[in-house]
Amino acid sequence: MGSPSFREFLPHSPFYIMLSNSSYCILKFNEQKGAIMSHIFDPTQFKKLDSPKRKEAMPPALVCDLLSLNKDMVVADVGCGIGFFAFPFAKLAKHVLAIDISQIMTDELTNRIKDEGNIEVALGDFNTIVTNDSLDVFFTSTVIHEIDDLDAFTVDAIEKLKMGGRLAFLDFKKIQSDYGPPVDKRISADSVMALFKRNQLDVITQYDVKDDFYLVVGTKVI
Repeated sequence: MGSPSFREFLPHSPFYIMLSNSSYCILKFNEQKGAIMSHIFDPTQFKKLDSPKRKEAMPPALVCDLLSLNKDMVVADVGCGIGFFAFPFAKLAKHVLAIDISQIMTDELTNRIKDEGNIEVALGDFNTIVTNDSLDVFFTSTVIHEIDDLDAFTVDAIEKLKMGGRLAFLDFKKIQSDYGPPVDKRISADSVMALFKRNQLDVITQYDVKDDFYLVVGTKVI
């Protein structure tokens, strides 16, 4: 992978967009769980969201293996973007609910769907879209470092899980790298594991996703 300049740490840069899953990477959630767009996505950058470099840095097949998806599962991909993970998930799961707050993203994803009849695309806040106790997996990628109240987001996500369902956060490791957000903006895997523990998730496991990302998974037991 190349070495972008320091300026490309900025969230609106093409390289950062390539490694971030959706418009969630360029917005902030407020205390009322609304959202405001802090940068406007350039549609010419769509190809970067599905590039070979991105697939090398954050391999969907690896993430699918770590999540142990199967044909009985209902999965929510929150901050789905153009379907970087939604399409691989759909090959393994019963139903994928692909959610994004950007109509640019959901329109593009809808246009890309061909034979994948088990992907449901939804525009808006997952709290108003997903029924409580309905998901086997709640997944989000490169989103959590941009959420102001991650505790509230996590509580809301857990409410959407069935008993035995799993919460999965994938994000940048809290290390210096040539791309992505500044280190002080990143959330460490240890912090996510502590967050999951505070919210009484069980079987909390951390995985490395190649060199620059981690995946933390926890199971709802109460």
